[in-house]
Amino acid sequence: MLGRRQLREKVMQNIYAYNSLGTEGEERMVERNMMKSIDQIYDLYIYILNLIKVQKEIAEHRIQLAQSKNFPTQEDLNPNLKFVNNKIFRVLESNLELNRYTSDNKNLLWDVYDSYPNNIYKSLIESDLYKDYMKSGKNSFEEDQEFVLNFFVELIAEYDDLHDYLEGIQITWADDVHIANAMVHTTIKSFRENSSPLISLFKVYKDTDDKRFTEELFRKTIRHQSETKNMIDEKAQNWELDRIATIDLIILEMALTEFLHFPNIPAKVTINEYIELAKNYSTEKSRVFVNGILDKTLKELKDNNNLPKYGRGLL
Repeated sequence: MLGRRQLREKVMQNIYAYNSLGTEGEERMVERNMMKSIDQIYDLYIYILNLIKVQKEIAEHRIQLAQSKNFPTQEDLNPNLKFVNNKIFRVLESNLELNRYTSDNKNLLWDVYDSYPNNIYKSLIESDLYKDYMKSGKNSFEEDQEFVLNFFVELIAEYDDLHDYLEGIQITWADDVHIANAMVHTTIKSFRENSSPLISLFKVYKDTDDKRFTEELFRKTIRHQSETKNMIDEKAQNWELDRIATIDLIILEMALTEFLHFPNIPAKVTINEYIELAKNYSTEKSRVFVNGILDKTLKELKDNNNLPKYGRGLL
């Protein structure tokens, strides 16, 4: 599932999109697109799980082709089946949610003839990771799990062409692949040898509160932009608003909106979350700048008793 930080990240990206449109009345359209893109992270998550699963199918297909040759070798006739018998594949193949959702959304399937998964498989069998695994002589769930996790990280999650490939399918996926990859990694890591076919996969939202938080943060940040920009202008000594980086300004607007209009979120949690966003999307100088503005504003709100009730109590 997406954490609150990742949901804030999606809101930030879409406020940037909203501000870039330069026209009034586009708020609802941008919000709809934002919520749709978040829902589509689940599709991407399923798509990547199926990309792992199809590696076994490619291996089995190649074994069958080798055995059907006119003059198969002994190795062709007696292949090493350690990879195709990897127990993680069994857990994935038996998972009812994965099978049901893929059956209803066949565009999330891969074929053994697709070039992209075949390129990954080719890189895999040429790797030391694969060669060491195939000759290890072990036969444990733990080894199978560790191998698939390492294989996923090294040859799928960090595959250079993955972002471009996914963007060609769904434009928002390139921005969200790091989220889906984290979900896939956690899913594989959570599997046990006796995992039931009924085990639930990850959901995008932890609960309805997280979905409501996302919608409200987007709406309230836009609704109160004039108010928060004035507050930033007052605190940013020697800095005019048009000299503040666009992303930094959005981060500050969102954080101040949380201070003022989300009383159930501790103010220090808000500061920590937005400093992390600044760290990931801006420079070290920006992070220091954001931290300074938020600390200064929080102190003033406390001194003037203007911090919402619950936020004030959770400092």
